[in-house]
Amino acid sequence: MPSPLSEFEAQIEGLKADFNFVRLASQLRPRIGGILMWQPPNEGTMIATDFMKARTAGPEGVYGPLLVRLLACLEQFLRKIITTAVVRKAQAAGSYDGVAETLKNRNLVLTGRLLSTLDAPREYLTLNVDEMIENLASCKKGSSSFRLNAAAFSATLAGVNPAVIEKAFDNVDVSDLWDKIGASPKIVTLLETKGSRATGIRAKDRLKELARWRNHLAHGGEGQIAISDSQFGDAIDFVLEFGKALDSVVQKS
Repeated sequence: MPSPLSEFEAQIEGLKADFNFVRLASQLRPRIGGILMWQPPNEGTMIATDFMKARTAGPEGVYGPLLVRLLACLEQFLRKIITTAVVRKAQAAGSYDGVAETLKNRNLVLTGRLLSTLDAPREYLTLNVDEMIENLASCKKGSSSFRLNAAAFSATLAGVNPAVIEKAFDNVDVSDLWDKIGASPKIVTLLETKGSRATGIRAKDRLKELARWRNHLAHGGEGQIAISDSQFGDAIDFVLEFGKALDSVVQKS
């Protein structure tokens, strides 16, 4: 089974391909008239004519939905590495007695919170309620076949706002998140910062900005956000490197 990071990278590659197609199409459209041989008319020239006549405000209208997709990919990836972190911590403990008390308590509390949402379920989550209850029952003193409810931990992440991400990873005992991400040389290069503290703060601000754009676009905020080629390209690069850096932090924890 592919790792969460490899799946995330594959999704980003797909987004890059779509982005490149839109960018090239917008560049080709005003030039196509001087490239094609129009006589004799054929199916190809008819399609080209329709392409030239198509009414559009430009590629910026497509970059917005692509940005929503980009951050959805990131959110899905973050949930998966939270799930992986919980499973690995449980395996490392060996038995329920070896699980940190903080993790035991969070498993109980977060499972209860998630089950309490069943009367208004979150559409983006698929829950196996029977399994969650069985897992909770397995978490008892001396048990070596216990299972923590990883889904309860990952479900705390809704959106990619930095505060939400920080809290979700704090639940799995991954602390000092932003300083650790700020130590990534590639993040430093992308953000043109110096020092892990300054880089972490800038990464946090950058993610907050992208989350604000995403929410504005997805929820129809007043005013328009026009995203340019360079802005979307920068967003893809940052989100990819942020995901890699965070995955490395979780692996080391």
